[in-house]
Amino acid sequence: MNREELSKNIAFTSIAIGKVMNSIGQTPIKNLDRETQDQLVFLGSLIQVGAGALFAEFISEDPLAQLSVALTIIGYGSFAIQFINDEDDDRKLLVQAMSSNLKEVLANMILFTDRTVWKKMYSFVGIAMLCLGNFMQAQGRKRLLDEEDDYTLFDPTVTAGTWIETGGAIAIMLGNLAETA
Repeated sequence: MNREELSKNIAFTSIAIGKVMNSIGQTPIKNLDRETQDQLVFLGSLIQVGAGALFAEFISEDPLAQLSVALTIIGYGSFAIQFINDEDDDRKLLVQAMSSNLKEVLANMILFTDRTVWKKMYSFVGIAMLCLGNFMQAQGRKRLLDEEDDYTLFDPTVTAGTWIETGGAIAIMLGNLAETA
């Protein structure tokens, strides 16, 4: 395994770890208070921004991949900034989270235009799961917005979407690890 492959594996693993943290933060767990879960979501987002930045170094010659990674970094980065600013407006947080999810859906749909994605089953399945998971999260957050509910409420659609998204990230990570081993 060369240095570039190792760096890509670290980036994919970091993205998977960040998504697991986000999923735990979006899952109702009796033993975790809401503040801890919000911190998991925040830190998971930051990890994914850093991993995306690392991954961006290796796609400098692929404009579609660059656009996809940029959309993802912008989505997670702008959402993390809302936490840093200690935003208290639940509607603003819901809109920002939904916007981040839709940016990631678009980013993953862009990746589907790349024929090399279609040649690797783990990549195709993983990206499809990322797309579906983010779309489900956006739909759950839209429902919370429409019902004028609180951002901190757990929504089963959002929770399911985060775990589907996490499964997609893990599929891509494991496929890439097996390919470069």
